[in-house]
This record gives sequence, structure tokens and C-alpha cells, in this order.
Amino acid sequence: MSSLPAELDRLLHDLRGPLNSAVMHLEVLRRATAADPAAKPSLDTLHEQLQRLAAMLPAAFDVVALEVGATRSLDLREIVTRAVGEVGATGVTLAGETWPHVVGDEGLLVMAVGHLLRNAVEATRTASSLRPMPRVSASVASGQAALSVRDWGPGFKSTNAKVIARLTATSPALRARGIGLLATERIARLHGGELRLLTSGDGAEAVFILPLASAPAP
Repeated sequence: MSSLPAELDRLLHDLRGPLNSAVMHLEVLRRATAADPAAKPSLDTLHEQLQRLAAMLPAAFDVVALEVGATRSLDLREIVTRAVGEVGATGVTLAGETWPHVVGDEGLLVMAVGHLLRNAVEATRTASSLRPMPRVSASVASGQAALSVRDWGPGFKSTNAKVIARLTATSPALRARGIGLLATERIARLHGGELRLLTSGDGAEAVFILPLASAPAP
């Protein structure tokens, strides 16, 4: 059963109708022009793009459907610890003794941190099994909490979230990373925060900005 709100589930269902029809008719054209060397590459490309669109639509609707529910004061370290357990990110280092409390929807924050951890672990393992595991830390500045997820992977190709956090990546691994960052960016925005992406020659850092539960002590 779909986890989308009823109206979005209906909209997704309505969009899938013409998309499935287009794929069906495209298959007819592909068979009819199988011997035409000029038409085949274009039809194959069109078929591939329709399949990508069919796979991307549900993910896009899942991101759009994210909404903040009940909010309360939450220990950011506990949120990270729970996310580590849920995504199986063993070996991740949690740095620092004192972590801030933030205001937010617990389920959404665990989801967002889980996406960041999953991406960081995958990036590190892709780079080399000898690289250190990601490090997570938190700081407070200008009345906001900043959760940093640092990895030692290949780094981001861009620090512009609009370029990285997209559904249009070609490989399954990059597409999954883009979806996770899209969801995290939306969750941050829904909480009045933001997602910042930093990169260097030896890895990347995602900084998840959230409102503090109370003003920091002077």
C-alpha cells in the first residue's frame, strides 16, 4: 500500500496511466521499425528515458509528500545514534562530548540524518576500504545547530545542492544519493534550516542546519 497522502497517490496513479500507454505504443513502434537502422537508436533512447521517468516519479512524489508533524525538543546526538542504528552505519565516529538540542519532527530528522550517513559511508567505501569511516559532529552558531557529516570519499562534483540533489543522475548509486539529498534538503527547509555541501581534495562534508531548541547559553 502506498504511503503517500491520498491526493498525491491519486495524482501519481493518473500520471502512470499515460506513461504506461506511451511505453506500450513505443514497443509497437520498435517492433515495426526493427529493420530500420535510422529509427532504432532514437526509439531505443526514447524507451530508456520513459523507463527512467517511470522509476523517478514515485521517488519524486515521496520527497514532495514529506511534511513536518509534531515537533519537540530533541537531543541531536540521540537522533544521530538512532539513525546510525537504522541504516547500519557501524564504524561512524560521533565527535564531541556536548551536543545541542534542536526543535523538530523526530521521524523526519532521523530520516534526513540516515540519508546523509548512508551517502557518506557509500562514498567512503567507493573511494577505498583503507579510508577512515565518516565522522559526525555538531556545533552551534548564530542561534542555529549545524550537524556535520564528513566523509573521505571522492567528494562532490559541485557544492551547489541544486546540481547534486537531483533525480536525473544516470547511475543507480548516484540516483539514490541524489534522492537522499533531495529529501534531506526538503526536511531541512521544512524545519527552517538548510543543507550545505562542502568538498575538498580528500572527501566531502554535508552540513545540516537546524533551529536550536533554545538560545545557546552566553
